[in-house]
Amino acid sequence: FWVTTDEGVSYGSVVFSRSLTQQKLGPVMVVFALLSVCVEALFTWLIALYSSHRIAGPLFRFSQNVKAISADAFAAPLAIRKTDLLQQEWQEFDTAQKRLRDHYGELRDALTSCQQSVAASGDGPRLTEAFARLHEVECRVQI
Repeated sequence: FWVTTDEGVSYGSVVFSRSLTQQKLGPVMVVFALLSVCVEALFTWLIALYSSHRIAGPLFRFSQNVKAISADAFAAPLAIRKTDLLQQEWQEFDTAQKRLRDHYGELRDALTSCQQSVAASGDGPRLTEAFARLHEVECRVQI
């Protein structure tokens, strides 16, 4: 009873099987540990990549919008994706950009109207020079 199992396996084969298991268990555990570390590293990398794109994407769009505004104050903004982070910051940026565009438009309209009234009234060249300087400032101030 103590030396064999119900199937008739002898005590010697049980001891031999146990010793083989002890010999092979260490390398098998190392292989599975390395495999699990690799799988966890892969999942961590994928999560970090996904998360960083949700932040880096809007930041890239912000920088592209600033470059576009620098070149032309009336450039249409590039919106960020609805699933990205920084939605509140984008709304604030978009509002500021719209207000800036409106300000530049009003400034341009006021300058044009002043130039037309000066041209119609025929006032001196000094006033015309002042408007030319104002026009230069209006073009230079754009972000």
